Amino acid sequence: MVRWVLKVLIAVAVLLAAALAGAEEVGPGYDIEMSRMISMRDGVQLEAWIFKPSHLKAKAPAVLTLTQYDIDGGRRGNVAAYTRRGYVFVQVYVRGRGRSGGVKSDNLGLQVGRDGYDVVEWIAAQPWSDGHVVMFGGSFVGMTQWRTAAQHPPHLAAIAPYVPIYPGWDVPNTNGIPQAWSAVILGYTSGRSLNSGFIANRSYWAGKMLEQYAAQGLFRELDDALGIAQDDWWMTDERGQKLSFMKMWLDHVGDEAFNLAAEPKAQDYARMDFPVLTATGYFDDDQPGALRYYRGHVNHASAAAVSQHYLVIGPWDHGGTQKPTKQIEGLAIPDAAVIDMDALHADWYDWALGRGSKPAFLHDRVAYFMMGADQWRYAKTLEAASSGKILNLFLSAREGTPTDVFHSGSLSESPSGQEPPAIVVDDPHELPELEVAKYAENEDLKSQFRGFQKRAISFHSEAFQRDIEIAGQMRLQLLVEADAPDFDLWAQVLMVLPDGSTVRLGEDIRRARFRNSPFKQELLKPDQIVELPFEFYWMARRIPAGARLRLTIAPLNSPNFQKNYNTGGRIGYEKPEDMRIAHIKVLHDAEHASQLILPLAASVPRTTGQ
Repeated sequence: MVRWVLKVLIAVAVLLAAALAGAEEVGPGYDIEMSRMISMRDGVQLEAWIFKPSHLKAKAPAVLTLTQYDIDGGRRGNVAAYTRRGYVFVQVYVRGRGRSGGVKSDNLGLQVGRDGYDVVEWIAAQPWSDGHVVMFGGSFVGMTQWRTAAQHPPHLAAIAPYVPIYPGWDVPNTNGIPQAWSAVILGYTSGRSLNSGFIANRSYWAGKMLEQYAAQGLFRELDDALGIAQDDWWMTDERGQKLSFMKMWLDHVGDEAFNLAAEPKAQDYARMDFPVLTATGYFDDDQPGALRYYRGHVNHASAAAVSQHYLVIGPWDHGGTQKPTKQIEGLAIPDAAVIDMDALHADWYDWALGRGSKPAFLHDRVAYFMMGADQWRYAKTLEAASSGKILNLFLSAREGTPTDVFHSGSLSESPSGQEPPAIVVDDPHELPELEVAKYAENEDLKSQFRGFQKRAISFHSEAFQRDIEIAGQMRLQLLVEADAPDFDLWAQVLMVLPDGSTVRLGEDIRRARFRNSPFKQELLKPDQIVELPFEFYWMARRIPAGARLRLTIAPLNSPNFQKNYNTGGRIGYEKPEDMRIAHIKVLHDAEHASQLILPLAASVPRTTGQ
């Protein structure tokens, strides 16, 4: 009888244990503390959502995102990935968003870094914290990581900025040319909540940009045209008056002190002694910013800190770097490049905090994907991915200005002799984007219609006799002369495959007055010959035998950027009646050798994922 009772009690205990175990498995696996207000040093409070692993008993490390987008965990859906690993996931709204106090303009200056410092230290002081805080996120949220790191909070253990914006460098201007996209982002973050419907309504914001372009509207009125409230995103000007974000930055194009006032300085990087994981893509609009932060850190931090900075760069765009997919802008992406970025980050945080081994993927400090060979390759530094050798392709057009893609100039490995210049006519009265609007809406990385636009001139290389691999930033050195004090040019390089299809390898835009620096204005003088130095995004690509390169050069005349009226006047304030036609001579003779420069890849890289 006793034995039977004992068996029953054991069976009940087993069932009870199983039931309790099952109870633990029921539910989302984490608990949310919504709208926790955190006080900053100046009394302003920021709103936070805190996601804790369910039944958390021991102290835990925290993953922090300091964001302007959302804090409910829904936008990227990666909360569970970290709470399952035993992390507390903390999302905090920057100033002027959600219930957070303060004003939005503070989020692009030094204040956002100070707030990041205060949030990191607040987290470290919580009873559930083990004192270790790492940061996570991309784009704007990548920028807040670098700004926080520059303030050196004692409990910041690692950062992982991917596709970070760099205010004053890659936004809101490209090489000194104001971007229209900035107004769209203001609409996306207008008010205190994320306006997902607005950003998804491309027919509205792209249509308004095209409408403003067709009307020859002033760029400084673009934010008004989109409906942006002038007292939502605003800054205080030199007179102490409120001015909208768009107008304030437009008034300071070319002003280095204003644009780069809040960037991390050499001494800031020197004090960063924690691991860093940077990620960007070959087609990421913010690659220039991501690499500027990366180079700033590896050039100024200690050798020990640099040895813990890893860079991953692959065939991705801005969104695709955050979550790689099988296709980006019409281009098929090899399986080996579609990595699980959330898992990589989580594994890397575990390593940075001594909770696990280094991710197997990170064989060396730089991981880059060789398109065409479809394999990951590795190097100690980004520069080491290149061999140091270059291939020069010189522009030539013996018959004069190329008339179209079928009557193009050439790209040759030998400099040209005495040849007449190719002429690009830049007439700001014209509206070429209206003619191609239906094509531009669906433009992707395989499109080639730009070469057929009015005013475009093209140059082709001969078919390559063997495969060649390039790794680095292609450059285009144009020797030009113009009859106007200023103008804009756009350049594109396509790989033309034997079947006639194309893949874009790079695009860049340049404004003549900013030819030597986006912070040095130098108007052209009559008969002055100058170099326009185009520099394309970093990439690694195998160009197969039988393929050719096509270089297309055209005036930059687009609703996506502030139009240059070629007068040399104040940017954004030139009037339509002042428009001036610029005749731009692209020189390509023996004395003035315009050329496309290809960086050849390192010949014996270490490889994996083949």
